[in-house]
Amino acid sequence: MTLVIERPSPTADTAPVKPVRSYRSWWILTPLLVVAGLVNGWNLHGWPGRINDDEGTYVDQAWAMLDHGALAHYTYWYDHPFLGWAIIAGYAGLTDGFDRAPSGVMVGREVMLIAALVSCALLWLLARRLRFGRGWSAVAVALFALSPLAVYFHRMVFLDNLATMFMIAALAAAASPRRSVGAALWSAVWFAGAALCKETIVILLPALVWLLVRHTDRRTRPWNLGVFGVTFAVLVAAYPVFALLKNELVPGAGHVSLGWALWWQVFGRAGSGSLLDPSSGTYGLAHSWVDLDPWLIVPGVLLVPAAWFVPRLRPIALALLIQVVMMCRGGYMPFAYVIAMLPFAALLIAGLLAAVPTRVPAIAAGLVAAVLVLPAWTSTMVAQSHVDGSADSRAATRWVVDHVPRDSVVVTDDYIWLDLKLAGFTKPVWLWKVDTDPEVMTEVLPAGAASIDYVVLAGQADSTLASLPTLREGLAGSDVVERFGEIEVRKVRR
Repeated sequence: MTLVIERPSPTADTAPVKPVRSYRSWWILTPLLVVAGLVNGWNLHGWPGRINDDEGTYVDQAWAMLDHGALAHYTYWYDHPFLGWAIIAGYAGLTDGFDRAPSGVMVGREVMLIAALVSCALLWLLARRLRFGRGWSAVAVALFALSPLAVYFHRMVFLDNLATMFMIAALAAAASPRRSVGAALWSAVWFAGAALCKETIVILLPALVWLLVRHTDRRTRPWNLGVFGVTFAVLVAAYPVFALLKNELVPGAGHVSLGWALWWQVFGRAGSGSLLDPSSGTYGLAHSWVDLDPWLIVPGVLLVPAAWFVPRLRPIALALLIQVVMMCRGGYMPFAYVIAMLPFAALLIAGLLAAVPTRVPAIAAGLVAAVLVLPAWTSTMVAQSHVDGSADSRAATRWVVDHVPRDSVVVTDDYIWLDLKLAGFTKPVWLWKVDTDPEVMTEVLPAGAASIDYVVLAGQADSTLASLPTLREGLAGSDVVERFGEIEVRKVRR
């Protein structure tokens, strides 16, 4: 296989590229978005099931913004910037989401569906600005939208989905054919939005700056980079300024702080191990991605070296390489980490196939897709369409609503917490706030475990209960009154 090696030239690297204004792009993109919407929206609430209560946390925090103007349903401790759940709150407010949806988390998943479709449109725009043909741009969008791995994570309420959407917008602005200061300005605005949704996205700054450099004229490059840097810095600085105004920038007695939260995020968490260690949590997480779908992330990563022979793909390859290297360092690896890798893997696969001067690799890829990829994807998506992974959680919630007094103290996860609040319960307690939030212990659990009436949870790991002794004591002194799959409703004995 021979790649077309692009040499830096006025035509390839610095000459202005006229914007493509053609209805033909819409004739291709519109059906793609319809198919993406159907695939990502079908059984939105049922698959994946309720497997990571970060979903509930972000939706609960959005509810708190609307209900009583707070940044979180408990004390906001700067775990993440709050733009992500502010977007969910805005959507819920405009659509009356928390009053109409069958469950609070469904509101967040609706926002994720919209974010996925916007990301698809932006990925098309980015691919076209990287001089992909319409056909290969469609391939990139299809990979990003239809892979079961992508669908699995795009549906869940993770800040990474919103941050990735803004990141793709920043890259598309940086690659603007106008090569103007305005393009640099908007690239900074969108990238700041990404950072204010999920701060870890800033590791991709080198790739974004490289793309911006490639798409600016040498004569105006200092101005463009200056505008980008100042705009991004000013917008992101609003977050620490906010903390400073609340006297919560640095650690101190009696209050949370941004400084402590950043320290905890970087150094305080137990590491997941390196991707290079087969016994590590990081390796196991990556293996689960491959089990779900090996046809997107694996080829994308393997093609990173080849992408260096295609100059227009080098910033995209760098973005994916940075994320792979971070997986090898041995630090904490978030469950949703793969989300920001998906668009770059899709672009590399489509971009490298487009760069090959002969049709043989494209034909071979098409045969592989027809024989292996599409049947596997179709089988997975058909199977998931019949799964209702949230049924047990909803059933447990309904039982509590029907049988437990509204003033009872119910310890539960963040999925069920909001649905109980919406049903009129006054004292639901998120399990992670037992023993860790002084306000909860003083006002809701003054007698410790004796203050708990019910516990509604799936089985918890010993390591979790070791850090929550009051919850452990409550569970030890309780009896199961109902069971819904793995979720037990326990009544604490007085």
